[in-house]
Amino acid sequence: MSDSELLTRFARSRSEDAFAELVRRHVNLVYSAALRQVGGDGHLAQDVAQTVFSDLARKAPALARRATLTGWLYTSARFAAAKTVRSEHRRRDREEQFMREPNDAALETDWEQLRPVLDELMHQLQETDREAILLRYFENQPFAEIGARCGLNENAARMRVDRALEKLRGLLARRGVTTATALASVISAHAVQAAPPVWPPC
Repeated sequence: MSDSELLTRFARSRSEDAFAELVRRHVNLVYSAALRQVGGDGHLAQDVAQTVFSDLARKAPALARRATLTGWLYTSARFAAAKTVRSEHRRRDREEQFMREPNDAALETDWEQLRPVLDELMHQLQETDREAILLRYFENQPFAEIGARCGLNENAARMRVDRALEKLRGLLARRGVTTATALASVISAHAVQAAPPVWPPC
């Protein structure tokens, strides 16, 4: 069957076999193009390939008119890789900022603004976003551990945490709350306090 026939079959009946055949035909092309454009990072290239084929599934009805998908997939891999690289650069910049020693006075000032609304806004996030922030900044878990708990690779876990933090930052901005220091630093420094003994010894 041609690409067009397979995609039409998928668009009409959501045939997993048809879509799996399309992936089998084109995954090496998409992955290889992505790998070149993300600097040889295999995990990022996998993320790009997943994005491209997710877009293909979503746009199946419109794309089914194409005789071949090769050109569309190749171009989509380029755009998805460029977006991923930009996101990765932003993540690294934020991570570097997070690793710098923040000013204690600025942290205290920011926390006084954040503390009254943090828990309320955390519960406005989707459960997966809330869980990502809790694991990373409340429990200080490494990305590899977050990925293991959430069924993701390390880079995908990092991207999920970054996206969740951006959503929280947006909710804060709508409340008029901005922080002079990195939001991640403020949360990590203050969100979890040592509890006094709760139960008497047996």
